[in-house]
Amino acid sequence: MSFKNNLLIIYFGFFSLIMLGQKVTEEKESKPALEIFQKKETDYIKNWIKNLVLDGKMTPETTERFTIITSYYGLKMKQLGEDPKLSKVEIIARFNTLIKKQNKEFENILPKDQFDNFTKFYEKLSWSVNKRLNQL
Repeated sequence: MSFKNNLLIIYFGFFSLIMLGQKVTEEKESKPALEIFQKKETDYIKNWIKNLVLDGKMTPETTERFTIITSYYGLKMKQLGEDPKLSKVEIIARFNTLIKKQNKEFENILPKDQFDNFTKFYEKLSWSVNKRLNQL
């Protein structure tokens, strides 16, 4: 074979790999977003957190910090389902890691009884989310 033929084969091989890689990337990116929390769970979380904040046991500083932490981790959890690069197993693992990190932060700011209530609440919620995600 001549140098031109070898170069042509390499060129088409390389071009084919690029096109195949692009197709796989497009398929992954076109994966629909996975809802981490269903609408009823989101509503329940909002009401539960609102009641926890309104019970009057938190200082204004604790309330502010609590709101920041719940907003931050809630967004991070939502973004897990929107990342087309993550597999279901990765989403579940990262979701559980976020729950642990969130609880660690709350342990430092919430009174013991509120922290205990919060962790019990999130254990139930986490179980529900994990069960649903595992069934997908």
